[in-house]
Amino acid sequence: METGKAEQITDNIPQEIIEEILCRLPVKSLSRFKCVSPSGRSMISSKQFIKTHLQRSKKIESFADQRITSTCQGKLKACSLSSLLTEPVIRAFSIDFFPMNSSNDIVIVGSCNGLICVLVDACRFFLLNPSTRESKELPDFFTGAMFPKNVGSIRGYGFGFDESSGDYKVCVVCYMMLVFGSNVTFPSTARVYSLKVDSWGRNLFFKDVCIFGSAKFVSGKLHWISDFKTKSKWDDVCFDLKSETFGIVKQASCIEGYYSPRLGVLKGYLCVFSGYSPTSMFDVWIWNEYGVEDSNYVTPLFVLPCGEVLFTYESDFFIYNKKDNCVTQQHTVDFDRDRHGEAEVYIESLVSLALDD
Repeated sequence: METGKAEQITDNIPQEIIEEILCRLPVKSLSRFKCVSPSGRSMISSKQFIKTHLQRSKKIESFADQRITSTCQGKLKACSLSSLLTEPVIRAFSIDFFPMNSSNDIVIVGSCNGLICVLVDACRFFLLNPSTRESKELPDFFTGAMFPKNVGSIRGYGFGFDESSGDYKVCVVCYMMLVFGSNVTFPSTARVYSLKVDSWGRNLFFKDVCIFGSAKFVSGKLHWISDFKTKSKWDDVCFDLKSETFGIVKQASCIEGYYSPRLGVLKGYLCVFSGYSPTSMFDVWIWNEYGVEDSNYVTPLFVLPCGEVLFTYESDFFIYNKKDNCVTQQHTVDFDRDRHGEAEVYIESLVSLALDD
């Protein structure tokens, strides 16, 4: 559609009706509309429209605007969540428009509101929005850090949204090994990146906590399972993005003694899944009341509107039908997920990496 014709059509329709129509369109269609209509571009780029469109997309039960992404042979790939649930064979597509295709070491730090954070080569952080094709490399973490790059090691990280300030933040934990005779210690420090400020903050110190890998973002906090001294003794360590402080979430008595637990996020709730021994079947528990000890729990891992459950095992996707008590494998093409690469669900959004004050 030509720009002039698009403007003539929209001039005859009330503004609120146009906004209501546009809010129901996918990001790809909105991106095209921005190119043909100056007034539409102004509306679609506004903070309120982006927020309204995101909230509406999250409520769509068909998962039409949601994608699953994971690392595959050193690359970042994704596929449609709705297609994965309904079609017999799904083809994945590459997210390859940011400058890291040659790397064989890519880790997904987390996703939030359509933005994805990745760690490349164990030291470079990137933020990207696959839907709008925006991407940026974050400033060097070790510049201004307590531990220099040649002795410090990045071991824990997480990405989330600080609603109080409207800011997206990345928290990174760095360790250093010190040896004094027969004693070995691991002093640690953390730093927080702010997208609004586009820089890393001061060094934060904490004791008696060892956390590794990607955090799960729930209720304004990042969560890790602490490095347990025994397989059945562990803590849920959290980091509040608003106050930028560490803490411990109370553990319910019904999951004490679980073997090698892992955290997840289901429909906005924090969950833990694990077994009672290395060979047992695993259980899944969800915090219905966040942070409340011995709160009510429900199962299972990922519940779809029809009552089925989507889960991953090693590099494959499966759907469990609780009614028939059967499991079916979902076949994908060009989506051979790395064995230890976690799958992450993200929603297509218009959220921009260029946050203003």
